[in-house]
Amino acid sequence: MGRFGERLDIPREALPGGFGLTLSGQSELTVRGCRRILEYSTDLILLLLSGVVLEISGEGLLCRVFTPERITVCGRVSAICFKEAKGYVG
Repeated sequence: MGRFGERLDIPREALPGGFGLTLSGQSELTVRGCRRILEYSTDLILLLLSGVVLEISGEGLLCRVFTPERITVCGRVSAICFKEAKGYVG
């Protein structure tokens, strides 16, 4: 985020190309700035963010909340990985 956004106290995910993650233990992950769910199963969820794909691996994964503002994934999160978004359309 640029200094202008910081000075105005604008959250990074509210700016173009911004996103944010909040992890609560291993059982809940909230993602702000998600554009689309690309893949969804109980052990793997792929989310398209701005310019990157967020890969969430674990067990018993469930998208509990999905709104234009945020997505909340519950279950046992074992890994979070960023991948290149090449080939995915936003």
